[in-house]
Amino acid sequence: MTARFALFLSRIPTPRRYGRIMALLLASLGGAVDVFSHIHYKALVATQTGNFILLIADMSHSSQHSIHLRWLSVIFFSLGYLGGHLLHDLLGQRAHLKHWRIFTLVPFLLVCFVTPLIHRVSEHGVQVGALAFTIGLLIHALADTRIGENPFSLFMTSGNWRKMLSAWYTAGALYTRAIANACSTRRERVVRRRVEARHPSADISPALPEDEGRRTRRRALMTALDYSLVVGGFVAGVIAMALLDQLVGSISLWFVGCLAAAAFWVGFRAEKNEDAENEAEAQSSAQ
Repeated sequence: MTARFALFLSRIPTPRRYGRIMALLLASLGGAVDVFSHIHYKALVATQTGNFILLIADMSHSSQHSIHLRWLSVIFFSLGYLGGHLLHDLLGQRAHLKHWRIFTLVPFLLVCFVTPLIHRVSEHGVQVGALAFTIGLLIHALADTRIGENPFSLFMTSGNWRKMLSAWYTAGALYTRAIANACSTRRERVVRRRVEARHPSADISPALPEDEGRRTRRRALMTALDYSLVVGGFVAGVIAMALLDQLVGSISLWFVGCLAAAAFWVGFRAEKNEDAENEAEAQSSAQ
């Protein structure tokens, strides 16, 4: 029985729905770290599409140093992402470690706190490579993170922006249709009352409320609000980092480190709570 219970626990999937606070923290983190890297290194460490655009667009008048940093970012991000695959195979599939995904935030957190301390004494290539590698690692590990039931992009807001617009369009269409139906229902009620006044024996039963339609509209509205929260968090992180960098310079990267630490705390607590719930369910079913 004990062996079966241990096997059951080892197969419990790692939770990936950490809630809205986690989504807000990750979105803010993604916007802030790219603003920092672009200000100080003229390269992006998270949005690799932007690096390729900058490489091609600025090829004629960019310095060789900036070009090298952008290529370093692309290479080390790719290595970090592949490292995430390796960790998934070794720690997730073979060792069945439950919390390995959330612990990929720790290397990034450490890099964020160390980088400002060595900003003036080390090559920028080391800093760009370390940031890009750790971001690639955690992007792969937390790629399936969701807000509610909806997937979202961790460090890039283009997809989230499109999903937000589509969600608001869907919610608006549903609510517009509901308002039109409500107006039509009111007119039908007026007609029904007139018919009943003229023919009291007429069998006209009132229409039942559309509970399913109400639930559908609410889900669509919550989806739109969720994606708006992610986009708003990204924009807030961008603005906060730009302002902080003006005030404290490279120390502003500690702001990103604080966001990563908060995300780790929130995510780890969510995983521990889910583990406790799953263990309680397993014990109750075993009895």
